[in-house]
Amino acid sequence: MTDSPAETQPGDDSGAHTPTIGRRSFVGVGAASLVSAGVGFAVVIIVPKVLDKPDATLFLTFWSLLFAFFGILGGLSSETTRAVHASDRDPRPAAERHEPRMLPVGLGVGVVLGLLLWATSFWWGPLVLTPGTAFLALPLGCGIALYAGHATIVGILGGRLQWPTYVRLVIGDSLLRILLVVVTAMVAASVAGFAVAASASTVAWLVGLLFSPTLRSAAGARADAGLRDFLRRVGHACLASGSSAVLVVGFPVILSLTSSHDAYVLAAPLLVAITFTRAPLLIPLNAYQGVAIAHFVNNRSAGLRALAPVARLLALIAVVGAILGALLGPWLLVLVYGEDYYVGPWTIAGLVIAAGMLALVTLTGALCLAVDKHRAFSLGWIAATVLAVLILLLPLDLELRAVLSLLIGPVAGLVVHYFALRPRPRKETS
Repeated sequence: MTDSPAETQPGDDSGAHTPTIGRRSFVGVGAASLVSAGVGFAVVIIVPKVLDKPDATLFLTFWSLLFAFFGILGGLSSETTRAVHASDRDPRPAAERHEPRMLPVGLGVGVVLGLLLWATSFWWGPLVLTPGTAFLALPLGCGIALYAGHATIVGILGGRLQWPTYVRLVIGDSLLRILLVVVTAMVAASVAGFAVAASASTVAWLVGLLFSPTLRSAAGARADAGLRDFLRRVGHACLASGSSAVLVVGFPVILSLTSSHDAYVLAAPLLVAITFTRAPLLIPLNAYQGVAIAHFVNNRSAGLRALAPVARLLALIAVVGAILGALLGPWLLVLVYGEDYYVGPWTIAGLVIAAGMLALVTLTGALCLAVDKHRAFSLGWIAATVLAVLILLLPLDLELRAVLSLLIGPVAGLVVHYFALRPRPRKETS
């Protein structure tokens, strides 16, 4: 991984007078998101083809659990993007700076989280996965600990507008993941093998440190506040990202906890449909989230007005996607996976609209974070998750519960974010 000389350097205030991202870098981030999406699609195509349905359901649950925790650690990316934007503009000499370096703090958060998961796997393993598969907590914990470093570095690169290195790191992580999964499919096709392959790819950023001066510089970046304040802000961001991850990538886990074992063990078609309907919207949006936060930080005064064009575009994409999904989705799933993977057109259409709702909450949350409304950011996502879980507890058909949960849950988050972001009425002066 080598660097481009055109990248914005830390502490360069010229970034305040230039766009948050240039056209070439914007295309690069889009390409990285397509690679990431393509890898996600490839994994959910490859694994069900080489494992039987119960094992495929188990791996897809592990996959969603892994990426749910990756989503939680996405809070590190969001907060370090905001923090480094302010920290690099601190006029004090480096020798006088005593704020914590963000990478060690981020890695510490990941290691603690990974160890807690491994130590408690005897309790949650049989509930979330299946009896006898708690050993999967080991690759899960290791992957989470390593991913914390990736998340922190990616956030710093976004905050410094160093998009070329950002793109290379995201693509490198994705390509390593699919390479390991393909090798596993050929030589060790099992749930355990695929779990190790999915988790081990999180070492990509460590490899990048050997070749990239930009990554090594990012590894030394400092926060804009003391350790306690930085951890508090990271906590709010991770809490919100965790609630978000439950709905975005960890939904199969809560679906398994709110469904009978007999019904859920055959839910692989629904899980695949959920993945396919949300990936076209949410994977690119997650890739551009750092861009969005950096843009909102640079344009704090615009408030909700900055969201209007994107909200209209999301609505259009969701409606068109729902129509195409209803017409083509059932046929495509059967074509790729076989007759056992049929999902009805109304279910697919509802899942596409639900993905649009989740995308909108993701953007309002990014705006809350950018304008220092960390509490509203986390409360909105918590409200969305709580409502979604409550809907899953209703005595309804599995598919209907899933669609209603993903469709209605985000409304609570939108309400919380809106009231936090709405313009305050000006006081009249006599």
